[in-house]
Amino acid sequence: MKTRHILTAMLAVTVMIISSGCGTVSLDAVSQDTIGLAKDQSLTYTIVADFDEEYYDVDELTAMAEAETEESGLGIRVSSAEVTDNVLSFTYEMDSADDYQTFMETSCYLGTIASAFSDSYKLQVTVTSVKDQFQITLADVSHTDYSLFIWNEIIAVRCPGKVVYYSTNLELTDDYDVVPLADSTGPYFVVYR
Repeated sequence: MKTRHILTAMLAVTVMIISSGCGTVSLDAVSQDTIGLAKDQSLTYTIVADFDEEYYDVDELTAMAEAETEESGLGIRVSSAEVTDNVLSFTYEMDSADDYQTFMETSCYLGTIASAFSDSYKLQVTVTSVKDQFQITLADVSHTDYSLFIWNEIIAVRCPGKVVYYSTNLELTDDYDVVPLADSTGPYFVVYR
């Protein structure tokens, strides 16, 4: 799918900067991509990467992304693209998790715990309670009206409500944010109010 072209171009820019720059740049310094969830079930996807305008032009990148989003026919828009101190912050707005997973050619789930059960999701994953750090199986969480997001990529997630449970392959960085542990694999699960 052409969606990969914009991401491939951004990755190529990052690789060129790393390989041609002075010294070594750690991956943590290169990016902290984030999915921002909203209460209305829409989301934002922000790509953050080192960027040197000598190698690529932000306006060309934005035009390419806008053409891809329009061609996709999905509820996706380029929200912003800016470079500050040679760091690119590029944000898509997406109407739904379904649009995200189609556009990004991945799988994810956004809904309530109850709707995940009715959609036949197997929730036999161990989660940690933020309140007391107690670990239980997600299927045993009694508040089935809590929101649930499941995803597979190594990407930070910002929730619109306080996180109450998160899978053991995630780290809670503040009341609203989780990030996959280094060298972990998905799927990742976060439950929020």
